[in-house]
This record gives sequence, C-alpha cells and structure tokens, in this order.
Amino acid sequence: MPELPEVETVRAVLAREVIGKKIKLVHVTDGRAVRRHKTAKDFRTLLEGRVIKSVERLGKNIVVGLDNGHHLVIHLGMTGQVLRAKNAKEPRPKHTHVVLSFTTGDELRYVDQRTFGELYVSVPPTDDQGVEISKFARLSIGGDGLNVRRHVPELAHLGIDPFEDQVGWDRFAAVLRSRTLGLKTLLTDQDIMAGLGNIYADEILFSAGLMYDRVSESLSTIEIRRLHRTIPEVLAEAIKHGGTTLSDETFVNPDGEPGRYQELLQVHTRDGQPCLQCRAPVSKVVFHQRATYFCAKCQG
Repeated sequence: MPELPEVETVRAVLAREVIGKKIKLVHVTDGRAVRRHKTAKDFRTLLEGRVIKSVERLGKNIVVGLDNGHHLVIHLGMTGQVLRAKNAKEPRPKHTHVVLSFTTGDELRYVDQRTFGELYVSVPPTDDQGVEISKFARLSIGGDGLNVRRHVPELAHLGIDPFEDQVGWDRFAAVLRSRTLGLKTLLTDQDIMAGLGNIYADEILFSAGLMYDRVSESLSTIEIRRLHRTIPEVLAEAIKHGGTTLSDETFVNPDGEPGRYQELLQVHTRDGQPCLQCRAPVSKVVFHQRATYFCAKCQG
C-alpha cells in the first residue's frame, strides 16, 4: 500500500502540473471508486467546471482544493495509481476507473487493480457544524494539518502527520506513554500516526534501534527522542528518492516512473540477507497479521 512518501511524491507532481487547470469532464467506469457518492453522476457534477486551486496531503490522502471551497480527496488504497496523459488519445491502462479531462486537453486518470482506493468530493462543514479533530492531532502547535482537518471533516479523525503537524518530542512522549501498544502497531494506527504503513514502520524502528513489539509506554526519554527524530528523517529520505516500488511494481508516480527507495531499504523485504550494519541475518515474523522485518541484534 502506498504510504506517506509515495503519496507525497504523487502530490508534488500534481501540485506542479494541475494547479490552475479547469476540469471539463469527468468519466467514471467503475462506481466502486466513487462509492461514497450515491451515484457517479453526483460525483461528476461536483467536479465538472471546477478549477483546481491547491494540492495538499494528509496522511495517505491527497487533498485537491477546488475553486468553490470543496475538496477532491484521493486515497490510493493498496494498488491505486494517479497517472497523467497528454491527451485523450493515449491508451488508457486496464483498471482505469476515473478520468478527469481538463480544458487544456490533458487528462488525469485513476487506475486501481483491486479497487480498495477511492475518490470523493468533500463539502466543508457549515459554521454551526462542529468538527471533532483527533485528540492526537490537537497536540500540534503548527503546520497545515489542523486546517485540512477543519475543512475536510472526513479526515478529522487522522492522528499526527509527521510533516503536516508540528508535535515536539515532549508531546510525542505523552502519546507513547499513554499507550500500551507494540511500537509497530502504534506507528501504523492511522488514528494515532497518519501516513505510516508496513514499509516505513520497519525502516524507522530499525533506524531507531527499537524492536517492533516493544511496548510504547516502556521507552526511555532518550529512546523517545531518538524515535521522534528518526521518523521524519527516514520519510524525508524516502521522499527524496521518489518513494518505494516493490517487486509488484504497483507504485509509480503520475508520470509512470517507479520510486527508487527500495534500493536503500535496510530491513524491509530483506529477510535472510545480512544486516547492512552488523551482518547478522535479517529476520521476518508475522506480527498482528503484518509481515515484519527486523535485525534482532541491532534492535534488541
């Protein structure tokens, strides 16, 4: 499943290419991709004629701001792709479920083999409608995350986004010490930490020297500070390399280019291979139904 670095990679390309463009037509071939709407026509009506004003991200969600204050939210699910096409004559890939055609002639296509992802248009709440924002996100003292949640209530439940929310190590410590969860479970719980999944939880915990099943409330101050520092460091490096494209090759950016961070993975998918730090073999277990990779020596 695409995680924060992959979604941010997609967001960055879209922000460069589609801001200011007017949506002429919307074509939906599989209603499951827009399942939050009663009909595909309802979805199309909310988008056609609208101009794209911004492209943001929160957790694993791309949030496209429209000129009427509404937002198109794109969640890639497990196998979703957002691809650009110069014109309608370019062959559409198999499993293309939604196409946004711009007045400039180019297209944006949503492709999803397993259709676990989705697109929907979010209408901002009225002044008398309260939005209950995640108690973890409310720890933020800055960033754009709170503003996105206020305008897109469907995302208000999301926990701390490592980049869009500014949460110091002391407040991060309060979150860890209030939980009795294994660290990997905590990091991948979208209601606590938004954007992390299997790949980057493994990589972050390896870099921080912490075991996946370590109970969060047991961490020392030094360990908490190290984990707090490691999360954005690992994610930033992955973003720099365009995200991770594993052997299934499902993740590509809107220009069809795969990521390169898989070449730098320290433990994820490297079971049986020597650890790049200590040369002990990398281990693999199933933890809470997730394949989990670690070095028992470096993280013990």
